[in-house]
This record gives sequence, C-alpha cells and structure tokens, in this order.
Amino acid sequence: MIEDKLKNGLRGLLTGVLAAPFVTLFANLVSLANEINASYRYLILLLPLSSVIIVYLFKKAGPGGKKITAIAIREIHFAEDGNTDLKGEKRISAKDALISFVTSIISHLSGASVGKEGVGVQIGLACSSVLQSAEERLLGESRRDYYYISGAAAAFSALFGSPVAGTLFGTQLASPRLSRTDAMLPAALSSFSCFFLSRAMGIHIIHILSYKTLDLTVENAILVFFFAILVGLVCRLSCHLLEFFKEKLNSMYPGSDYIKAIIPATALLVISIIVYFINGSFKYNGLSTDLLRLSMFRAVDFSDFIIKLLMVLLSLAAGFQGGEVVPLLVLGATFSSSIASALSLDTAAFSALGAIGFLAAGTKLSLVTFALGLELFGYSEPCLLFLMTTMSLISSGKIGIYSHQRIY
Repeated sequence: MIEDKLKNGLRGLLTGVLAAPFVTLFANLVSLANEINASYRYLILLLPLSSVIIVYLFKKAGPGGKKITAIAIREIHFAEDGNTDLKGEKRISAKDALISFVTSIISHLSGASVGKEGVGVQIGLACSSVLQSAEERLLGESRRDYYYISGAAAAFSALFGSPVAGTLFGTQLASPRLSRTDAMLPAALSSFSCFFLSRAMGIHIIHILSYKTLDLTVENAILVFFFAILVGLVCRLSCHLLEFFKEKLNSMYPGSDYIKAIIPATALLVISIIVYFINGSFKYNGLSTDLLRLSMFRAVDFSDFIIKLLMVLLSLAAGFQGGEVVPLLVLGATFSSSIASALSLDTAAFSALGAIGFLAAGTKLSLVTFALGLELFGYSEPCLLFLMTTMSLISSGKIGIYSHQRIY
C-alpha cells in the first residue's frame, strides 16, 4: 500500500515537472497571439481561412487532437470500473497535442472567441501519456488513470494559478459524482509542482483586481440562492444552443467539413465587423478578459452577454480550438453584471459569483469552481460562494462542456 502511494506520488510529481514548461509556453503564446491580433486588427479577416486551415490540419493529422480529453475521461472510467489493463486501447499522442497547440494559436491570432484551458489540459494529458508510456516500456506496468488525472491537474493549476482547484479538477474531471481520494496524492503533487514551476517561468494568467464581497446574511443568502438558479438555467440554455448549432450544421452539410467550418466562421467575421463599426471595439473576440474585468467594476449591457454568447457559439461551431472555461467565465460575468445592475445589486460581487456559477454549471465541477472562486477571484465569503456553485450546478441539467463525464 505504501509502495503504491509512493509510486503514484512520483508519477504525479514527474507529470507536473514535465508539463510546466509546455503549459507555460502555450499560455504565453496564446497571450502573445491575442496581443498581435489587438495590434493588427485586419487579422480578423482571416477567420474563414483559419477555419479551413484548422479543418485541413485535423484531416491530415487525424481527429485525435479533438479527442484527447475524451480518451482520458474514458480510460479513467475504465479504471473506476476495475479494468486497468488498457494495453490495446488508443493512447494520447504528443502529435495530437501538437496539432491542438498549433490550431489554438491560429484561432487566437485570427480573433476567434475561444479560451485556452481546453488545449492546455490536452497538453498536460499528453505529457502524462509520454511518462506513462515510458514507465510501461521500462517496468512493464503503469496506471494510465493516475497519470491522466495528474496531467489534467497540472495544466489546470498552471493555467489559472490555482493549485487547489487544479488538484480537484484532476480527481473529478471524469466523474464529478465520485471523489477519487486514491488519486489525491499524485494530483496534488502534480498540481502544486506545475503551479510553482510555471509561475517561476512567468506563465501568463488572468488577474482579477480586488473588490468587496457580500457579507453572509439571510437576505444575501436568499438572493444568491435564486440568482444561482437563474445562472444555472441560462448556462443550460447556452449549452443547448451550442448543441443545436452543431447538429444543424451537421444535418445541413453532412459531407463537407470545410463548409461546416467556413459558414459559422464567416458569420463570426461579419458580426465582428458590424460590432466594430457600432462601438469601435473587438472586445468580444479572443479571450475577452478585459470584458470580464470590466463587468465586475461597472454595469455592462445585457447586449454584451448576447453578443459574446453568439460569438462563442459560432467560434466553437466553426471548430476553432482553445477551450470553453474562459468563455464561460466571461459569459457568467457579463450576464450577472447586467442583471445585478437592473436589480440594483452589488455589481462586482454578483459578477464574480455569476462567473463562477456559470463555470460550475458548464463543467459540472462545483467543488473545483468553488476552489477557483477562492484562489483566482479571491472571493472571501465561502458560504455564499459555495451556495452559488451548488445551486447553479443543480439547475443546469446534464449537458455540459465535457460530454463524456459521468454526472449521475
């Protein structure tokens, strides 16, 4: 038993150390790509071409880059079901992660409205897969589930500067209904080692400026309770809309991946140009972290939420790569800011709560997002934060951004 724990701990530590430089490089290149796009706005015109290039790259290299997270979740499920002999199953390859890396940078350079954590986690998973394969060749044994849990934990921790949330993300990603306490040691060692190393390497993360949180009172608890239900329902609708977009494109153009990509990409370009001529800004393109921060310090219009949601839906439907976590945070913050202002509520506090609640609803990971609210958003009142993540999850239904999860 102790020997197994030591092995798993070493697996987690090595995964965190290996993942740190690659995740740091990815996060910093995404930040650079967004800066380049902001400096040379004509790159927006490349959105349709970029969607075609991404489809072409995946066709040439195979669709494995889009399935990395799904493969990891499936194999963690195999281990949970008692099947640890996975020698005949498809592995996560470094080549697939490289394709996701490149296509994500292309997406951000051209101004697609996507995040970064999805591909970042895939990079962490690929690093863990390399170590797992090496152990299997050298020692004839290994546990893919522990490696994949560690890879996911490392990447999430580094990308958001949140080692506790990263640990919980690794242990709960595949099955939010379970608590993989057996994997807590490798996940924690991977998460904390990757966090410290990536921070030492200067990784770019989202920074949230200080703000005043709500006090724990009966009135505030009631407000947050119903507000969380509303946030969960809106996120549920958003996830259904994404599924509808994808199914509609598949039914209209079942035989052409290029047409399925170029139509929403062209629509994304048209909307971006229209928005620019109206308000002189491309704030809905890219990560939109400035919009996230802005929504916390002054009321934004409900139209900000609608436009950002439409651009996220079109970006994902077009196949642009990056992730959904940052878009979910921005959507939650903009929606909550506008509603809080209309109800004369504290804009900053409810915007922060709404961002975390929207993420909890979309990922089905309420404990992960609770920890992220404490670490990244600095929300100092844990009871109301916990109430937000719990009730938004409960009201959000089964559909989320990780389609292979075991939720119930």
